[in-house]
Amino acid sequence: MRPTGLPKMMIGFVIRRCAVAVGHDPSPEEFAQWANEYREAGRRVSLFGRPISIDEARLILKHRGRPVSARSAAPHEILVDEAAAPARLQNVMSLSEARERRAAKAKL
Repeated sequence: MRPTGLPKMMIGFVIRRCAVAVGHDPSPEEFAQWANEYREAGRRVSLFGRPISIDEARLILKHRGRPVSARSAAPHEILVDEAAAPARLQNVMSLSEARERRAAKAKL
């Protein structure tokens, strides 16, 4: 696959949007219907570029941590590669740094 240039986000954010729309954790049937009838700028589009089946929806719901390309990713949903990230803000710490600090404290 060639790179799309679109931002990456975790599929869990997409599922969360569906859950908000249907009012509960979606079933595969509900997720497929929602994704196939997604509204963007007042028009109906297939969220994944084509209609998905219930079996595909079931598979997607099992892999919430998988990164996907997404045109509609909000700034807080965009997946950032820590190695390629710009200089971090002072109040943001990488998960690997937090793990290292916790391991160092445990050794004391």
